[in-house]
Amino acid sequence: MVHVPDDDILATAGSDRHKAFELAFRQYWQSLYLQAFRKVQQDDLAQDLVQETYIAFWHNLDQLAPDTRLLPYLYGILRNKVLQHFEKNEVRLRYAMKVAAQPEHRAPSGYNLLVNKELQAVISEETDRMPERMRAIYLLRRDQHLSIKAIAGQLSLSEQTVKNQLHAATARLRERIRRYENPLLVMGFLLFSGLHQL
Repeated sequence: MVHVPDDDILATAGSDRHKAFELAFRQYWQSLYLQAFRKVQQDDLAQDLVQETYIAFWHNLDQLAPDTRLLPYLYGILRNKVLQHFEKNEVRLRYAMKVAAQPEHRAPSGYNLLVNKELQAVISEETDRMPERMRAIYLLRRDQHLSIKAIAGQLSLSEQTVKNQLHAATARLRERIRRYENPLLVMGFLLFSGLHQL
């Protein structure tokens, strides 16, 4: 596809908004998708975030200055969409991680026991699916509370590798919890008002 200068796209918007949008969509969709996928590691989710980015672009198209650089502008929208996605799911993830780390000798209420049991199963299932090294690093961090430096020393890895693996493990769990739509858990979020303090 022939590259169309941003100022030409924005000039086109004055007479044909749909054409300007289509030009920007064709020209920058792939770059935005790749950026989104790098952040969320999920094809469908990356596509949804890019779609939301272009929806915002459509709504703001008439207000853009003629000298706006479109790719940085679209990257900015996408960055906000990605952040909103992670923030929206952070409470759910943090609660799930807290449940996963709870000692089994505690005596929770019947309701909490049901929620905990389901969450434990979801997290255990996703943990079992992790690549061997990622799973080992994640479990050392979660179960033994080892520092990154200690994990790196124990497994003969660089600290950066450990950080990367922990980040990837957390991203996998975050996405798994995001897709966990059991009404019992949703009810739990409504009842546990102190989740923001976890």
